[in-house]
Amino acid sequence: MSKYKKEEIALILHAAELLQEKGSSQKINLSNFCQEAGISRKNAYKHKKKINVSLDLLKEKNQQLEEENKQIQEKLKHAETRAREADLNWELRNVLVALNDDIKKNGLVPTVEQQKLIDTYNNIGSLLGLEPLNFLD
Repeated sequence: MSKYKKEEIALILHAAELLQEKGSSQKINLSNFCQEAGISRKNAYKHKKKINVSLDLLKEKNQQLEEENKQIQEKLKHAETRAREADLNWELRNVLVALNDDIKKNGLVPTVEQQKLIDTYNNIGSLLGLEPLNFLD
């Protein structure tokens, strides 16, 4: 039984292969490397294969999570936009109620209050793409 965990065995082999691949100044003999680490080469490759499969599954899962996150972010942006539109529509409703109350009270005359309410309506309406009100001119 090796004193190393499966993950450590796979990492030892990976390190040896990496040194070999990158052209280490010393020649790396994988069999000797495994023997010095106290593991069999066969056992090392078995664990490395399992670890690679696990890493591939993790990469795949990570990619799925990133795609889900992107979709959630798009839905959140859409929901925030809809919420802002709802807030603006509510503000618009309140302005129209106040304008209606003022018209009932003072008639349809160009009062300062009515003009302020119309300006407010037009400012909010422009954010929602509505045509401006100009009935006091």
